[in-house]
Amino acid sequence: MAPSLNLAPKRNRESTSRVRTGCSTCKARRVKCDEAKPICRRCTTGGRKCEYTAHTAPPRNVVTVYLPPTQSQPVFFVNDRGLDFFHQKLAAKLDGQFTSHFWSKLVLQLSHSEPSIRHAISAISIIYQDVESSLRHPAGYISANPEAQKEWNKAMKSLSARIQAHPNSNLVPLTCCLMFTCIELLKGNVESSMLHVLSGFNILAALRPCSDAAPDPGSNLSSSDLKAIEDHIIPIFSRLNVLCSLAGRITPPIYAPTATEDFPQEDLAHSRQRLIEILDACIRFIGKVSIKAAMFQIDVDEFIEQIKLQTRLKTWRDGLDELLERMQAAGNPAKEDALNLLLVHYKVIYIWIRVCTAAGEMATDSYHADFEELVHYAEQVVKPGVGMATPQMLSFDIQILGPLYYTALKCRHPATRRRALEMLQLAPRREGLWNAHHAYVTAKRVIELEESDLNGQELPDETSRLYGLVLPDDESRIYNLSEMPFDFRKFDYGIVPSPAYPGMVEAVFHTKPWGPLGEWQTITEYIRL
Repeated sequence: MAPSLNLAPKRNRESTSRVRTGCSTCKARRVKCDEAKPICRRCTTGGRKCEYTAHTAPPRNVVTVYLPPTQSQPVFFVNDRGLDFFHQKLAAKLDGQFTSHFWSKLVLQLSHSEPSIRHAISAISIIYQDVESSLRHPAGYISANPEAQKEWNKAMKSLSARIQAHPNSNLVPLTCCLMFTCIELLKGNVESSMLHVLSGFNILAALRPCSDAAPDPGSNLSSSDLKAIEDHIIPIFSRLNVLCSLAGRITPPIYAPTATEDFPQEDLAHSRQRLIEILDACIRFIGKVSIKAAMFQIDVDEFIEQIKLQTRLKTWRDGLDELLERMQAAGNPAKEDALNLLLVHYKVIYIWIRVCTAAGEMATDSYHADFEELVHYAEQVVKPGVGMATPQMLSFDIQILGPLYYTALKCRHPATRRRALEMLQLAPRREGLWNAHHAYVTAKRVIELEESDLNGQELPDETSRLYGLVLPDDESRIYNLSEMPFDFRKFDYGIVPSPAYPGMVEAVFHTKPWGPLGEWQTITEYIRL
């Protein structure tokens, strides 16, 4: 037995006459220091210089107490089933084909210390399984598991308490914004998901007041938190930015710390990051210029900006070729799925940025070969007919839904657009704000309308073309109330409808039956899902 072991039942507490770990200034003044860092309260009040010196605690008598293992697990693993399901089934899917580790690494790491993250993981796991069940159920919906709402409420309550205790900490609130967005997107609640997305953008805007600024020193952000935000959080918000813009929801530009574009691409993940920045700039330009193009009001400045964006895109493509050559020479060839996905995104923006200043819909006819390449790359990603598992439930990444939808609408060649249409059924059920089933039925109806007067050998002319990229979201779904629970619309948490629940969506189509110079005609249809 160690000689220092005290067997007497009475426990003597070690006493100290003064605080040994206070700042040097308070020690010299022989006053009690509250040990706040980097500046204690007394020094702040008196305007004195506050310094801390390294201190080694004196040796103490230590009593080692052994506690036998208990049958129950620690408190933070109470919801281990949701944690295990998330870790084994969801995290890698949500991270996608590239080397992103937000879901599989950062979220799981934070879950060990943050109650809000743990409860959000449980809510996501339960809701995900509910949506899977609703897809298999004959009615197209199931009763929601009440535990999901309980876990979500606990997550929000825990987050609120944490923000009050640590108002300058941003990593956990930003992570929760993305997790709450995931929950709302799984349920198909577009407007609610946008509230969480915008909350995240507001936090990032406060963190980075301008694009070339250093981190705000007043935020007290630790270096580890800043690195996690730059490595994991900002890239996801950058991709959400593009997904929201594609769905017509314009969000603020986001700061992303990257090197200049003439610097060599490091790997496919770095290449994608560069492409996302170009995509964001292109989509914002297209949204602004398309309205002017329809009214024949494009000026020289718009054409100059268009050429600049085309040049940026070409520079990126040349950089990708150089990267692939270096990887091949090093005996480390690129991952095929990731590369093909990059090429799908490149091809769709390559076409779109070139035709966006044209007033008519027939400008895309010159890019049939490019549409063929796009569809080919997409087929390499989803591998139709190879016994693929059911499509992914939700993607935070830009996958194939948008490019295939654009191809089905804008490529007039029947065979190519129908290949794109069929592959839409293999796209993630929800990609950002978009619903793949809505995209499929809408694109199918567009093809029917444009080709209704053709004999199968001709291509639709300008007067029969439909303009724009209309895609109804989940908020425009019209349910057959006779098939739904009575209180569904009032109590939105009561059931979980599948992304392809039977019902209808309202779609508004725009045509110019008298040519590009003629008046608009609007067609409103209710498309059955």
